[in-house]
Amino acid sequence: MKKTITLLIALVISTLAIGQEKETEQIREAGLTLRNLDNFGFSYKVGTKHSLWRFNAISISGNKENKDFKGDDKDSNHFGLGLSIGKESRKPIAKNLEYRFGFDFSFNYDHSKRTQQIYSDYNSSYLDTEVKTNYYTPGVNMILGLNYIVNEHFVLGAEMMPFINYTIGRTKTGEEDNNKTTESTNFRYGFDSSSILLSLTYRF
Repeated sequence: MKKTITLLIALVISTLAIGQEKETEQIREAGLTLRNLDNFGFSYKVGTKHSLWRFNAISISGNKENKDFKGDDKDSNHFGLGLSIGKESRKPIAKNLEYRFGFDFSFNYDHSKRTQQIYSDYNSSYLDTEVKTNYYTPGVNMILGLNYIVNEHFVLGAEMMPFINYTIGRTKTGEEDNNKTTESTNFRYGFDSSSILLSLTYRF
């Protein structure tokens, strides 16, 4: 009898241990993200199937353009980068479908530089003027989304990200030794098209 009870206790403990191991088994996800239909990024998540840390490099964008129009921007280039770190929780709501919620702390940097041609009455000609602009935007985003589990490894996701952020801008016009600096600030909150994030991740 004692051997039977001991065996049953051992069996129950081992079953609970296996269940606990599955609950806390670590998973990783890496993939691509798309925001506002034109900004691509990368995502990496690590944790359990119910709670994960998330690291996103989003809004990676850039361009360079040359023009010859008088009175317009002659040359211009732009670079933008957004990073976010946060935590998300997940709950199954149907077969292969999960609800996810959480938060992100984000930081966005946007830089542009252009050479603008301005007509001078004194010289009766166009003069090249360099304009540099930098924007720094820290913020907090909520996460409200869904995951569709395609199979063991691939997951499709969509999330809404209501936001609160604060932008500090600085614009320099002219050469380094003779320039004019203008500063600006902007506080924003709400939800817009750039607050929707689509993702395709690989789970391993």
